[in-house]
Amino acid sequence: MSKKYFRRDEIVGKDIISDAAIRLGKVKDIGYDPEGKIVLIYDKLDEGGEEAIPSSHIIAFGDVVLVKSTTIEKTTAPTQTASPSVKICPKCGRANAPDLIYCTGCGSRLEAQ
Repeated sequence: MSKKYFRRDEIVGKDIISDAAIRLGKVKDIGYDPEGKIVLIYDKLDEGGEEAIPSSHIIAFGDVVLVKSTTIEKTTAPTQTASPSVKICPKCGRANAPDLIYCTGCGSRLEAQ
């Protein structure tokens, strides 16, 4: 049976990774937007300061928090060379690019190959 909720102390401090495999920062706190929806507040790596991610952009919690990419992230993502091999997630079985550290399906850490 999968977990139905996560406590604040289980989320704060986790890395936030976009589904484009970009590390955005670390979860700093949990807050609410003006409409009362939950957001994850994180310290941005590249520019400093903090940013909030709405709960609707969260894909999965695992070893990291996996979130949907934004248009800006997709345009600034480094180009990746094609490789014939893939990494299979030991937790969910999803095929991932060989250079990824975390699964794009569940956020779990991938084993080195």
